[in-house]
Amino acid sequence: MTGVAYSVWLPLFTLIYVAAMLYWVRVATQQSSGDDGFFSAGHSLTPWISAMVIAGASLSGWFVLGGSQQIAEQGFRMPALLVAGITLALPGVIFFKRLWFVAERLRVSSQADIFRVYYQSPFLVVVSTAVAVLFALGFSGLQLRALAQAVALLTDGGVSQLTASVVFGFILFAGAGIGGMRAIGYFGFIQTVLAFAAIVMLAGFALFWGGGFGALNTSLYELAGTPEAMSLFTVSGVIHFTSGLGRGGDLAGANTALANLSLAFAFMGFQASPMVLKVVLSTRSPNGIAAGQTWVMAGFCGALIAFAIAIIGAAGLVDPALSLGAIFGRLQAQSPWFAAWIFIGVAAGVQLLAGLSLFVAGEGLVRHIYKPYFNSRLSKRGTVTLTRIAIAVLAVVAMLLQNLAPVTPSALAALALPVAFQLWTPLLGVTWLGWITRPAAISGVGFGIAGVILTEPLGYEILSFFGLELPWGRWPWTIHSALWGMAANVTAVLIISAITDRKALGAEAVQIRKLFSGVLSTSAGARTLRSTAWSVVLAWFFLAVGPGLIFGNSAFAPTGDETAAWLLGMPSIWAWSLGAWISGIGLVWFLAYKMEMASPVHVAIPPYEPPMRLKKDQTELEQERLRALIITGAVGFVLAVLIAFSFGG
Repeated sequence: MTGVAYSVWLPLFTLIYVAAMLYWVRVATQQSSGDDGFFSAGHSLTPWISAMVIAGASLSGWFVLGGSQQIAEQGFRMPALLVAGITLALPGVIFFKRLWFVAERLRVSSQADIFRVYYQSPFLVVVSTAVAVLFALGFSGLQLRALAQAVALLTDGGVSQLTASVVFGFILFAGAGIGGMRAIGYFGFIQTVLAFAAIVMLAGFALFWGGGFGALNTSLYELAGTPEAMSLFTVSGVIHFTSGLGRGGDLAGANTALANLSLAFAFMGFQASPMVLKVVLSTRSPNGIAAGQTWVMAGFCGALIAFAIAIIGAAGLVDPALSLGAIFGRLQAQSPWFAAWIFIGVAAGVQLLAGLSLFVAGEGLVRHIYKPYFNSRLSKRGTVTLTRIAIAVLAVVAMLLQNLAPVTPSALAALALPVAFQLWTPLLGVTWLGWITRPAAISGVGFGIAGVILTEPLGYEILSFFGLELPWGRWPWTIHSALWGMAANVTAVLIISAITDRKALGAEAVQIRKLFSGVLSTSAGARTLRSTAWSVVLAWFFLAVGPGLIFGNSAFAPTGDETAAWLLGMPSIWAWSLGAWISGIGLVWFLAYKMEMASPVHVAIPPYEPPMRLKKDQTELEQERLRALIITGAVGFVLAVLIAFSFGG
């Protein structure tokens, strides 16, 4: 009876969910007009809607599905997960306000547009689009696959994984492909509320069935008393000089302080990604950024991660019968309609990120790559139509990868966050560090991506395909690929900026530098606090996610008496992370308001009028580029096959 009941309630709630989505898609299409309305909602999203959508996309379902599972399997050895609300909020404080004014001045609406105009770099445009594709096919695709598997499991096979994937694909296309950015904003708010409510309810049921918060921590204490489980509650040193996972390192040895620090850096790549910046640049005002990042992202979402996600994971750690999958199964048996509602909430969070990344990837492929370099005569209506087709194709590809090549989304997902983190250097060049030159920004991103790929499984699998072997595996020295990539990135940026002309800027870049040194310059009070700000930021990173984490192993644990209870009634490292989260809110507030990085500004920015230039007929050149692209792709494929056969692959 349970399976039948659940198979009725889940489709019913899905239909209600789809009906609500189609309603807002209809509202969005009626309000949108032309190219600008589809791609950027007419720059009319209200700040509070944008704040909620950014928070929902940042939290998404990946903390529910991935974060809770990691805690349930590995314990609290990666406390960087628990303060992710802070590390996710910091990039928004640093970048959002200034990038909004850059877009307002140059009249552009995407990260790729900013790179194209400021750096005049096709390479950075391609990288920005590639990041969105990685999130659409890999990062989001992996979560959608987990949801499709859960649907098949919870309906006792009544709905197959393939059928669930098709339904999810249709929902994604209908929301992003038909309604555009305005529909993503409107319905994204509803998706965020559903996701937040589902997380709270899951944590509540985990506590209820686990006997309450005190009983949960008592069980954790008893678990920590067993010799084989003691390591689940400690960070295993600052660094381990291993060759990486798969080359002599193991999973347990990867939970060091530097592993946590580099993972925190990977999280900081998300709000530097083109998806989140698309929401920011579609907002009508930047004056809600400080409040959104401080109180919504760092405060409320940070609390959900530090408490709710941690509770769900801890319950699964002490009792497999309280793991996320088991909670759903128990809800299914006792209240099928409520289980279906919570599942829709989790799915809504995943689909928010998936729909946004599909939209930005489709826009990037058509509007930022195909149209400028291969078909500049494409009309606005044709651009919208072709983007919708691209979104549909990407949705189909994601569905096929989930079902036919499940390893591929995992490999792509592993690259999404660390590659997005490499975009920090060109974004800093646009917003704060004007001395970063165009060659330095381009080379830095290139070296950074190479560093990421060579320290992830995809890199050494590709080299193995060509008969080459790397002496290291994944994350050598227990350092996440995001930090390895950034080390190469920053090194290249510093060297090349030192040997290239820092004054060789385009007219648009000169305008941006004047803007930041003029009406948007920080006040004298904020400038006097710079040394304090640097000290506070470095201290927080050192203690919250860096080498100082080893102090958290025993900061709230008694010494000299192995039978004494934890000082705060909870694992010391968890309590340390909660303190880091609370102090992190203060850090975000200080940077946003006192340092004026995201504080409200009431100034009118006139649009930049570029000098008139004669337009040349690019038809022949564009056709030649298209032929060269097709030939290069075909030759590359043939060479890859020949080399594989030559090396016996």
